[in-house]
Amino acid sequence: MTLQFTGYHGTNLIAAKNIVSSNYDISKGDDEWMGNGVYFFINGLSSKPEEQAKKWAIATSWNNQKKIYEHKSYCTINSLIEVEEDNFLDLTSEDGIEVLSYLYDKFEKKIKKLNVRFKPMDGLLINLARGEGILPIDVVKGNFYIKFAKERTKKITLRTANSTICTVYKPSDNIVSSKIIEIGDIKDEIEQGN
Repeated sequence: MTLQFTGYHGTNLIAAKNIVSSNYDISKGDDEWMGNGVYFFINGLSSKPEEQAKKWAIATSWNNQKKIYEHKSYCTINSLIEVEEDNFLDLTSEDGIEVLSYLYDKFEKKIKKLNVRFKPMDGLLINLARGEGILPIDVVKGNFYIKFAKERTKKITLRTANSTICTVYKPSDNIVSSKIIEIGDIKDEIEQGN
């Protein structure tokens, strides 16, 4: 069975044009929330993932060292994501959490050798499972607490998730189409309080 999601990705205008013309580059690293992949906001905890993508684009444009927004414009991209059910890991479900627990048990010795302690390791576990061919995980969905501009500037940290996101490991295999749905001025949004 094929599953479909509409994902919303927030970025700057230059990156958005590159994405639409040639597809996404993936984020890589064991510190990524759900392993290597392209990250999207999707319907779930929020009914407005496109707004969250916009807020993310604005928040990540801020350069904390220079105290400036590095881009003048934000951009929101809408992408249609398709994945076979067998290649989908849903960390918002009991079954998905059991899979993650199984992966921890499987890789516990390896994690101890890597000396990974006291930090989230969801991404590490998913990358290990992919790298060792244990599970064919193409798309992962999870609920997370995301710090947008307001949370960053006011130093708000909560444990309660506020977003449902998914990551796509191989964009060329699982992203059917992408289009820019909104372009805006970051300065205007900041002045309006968004």
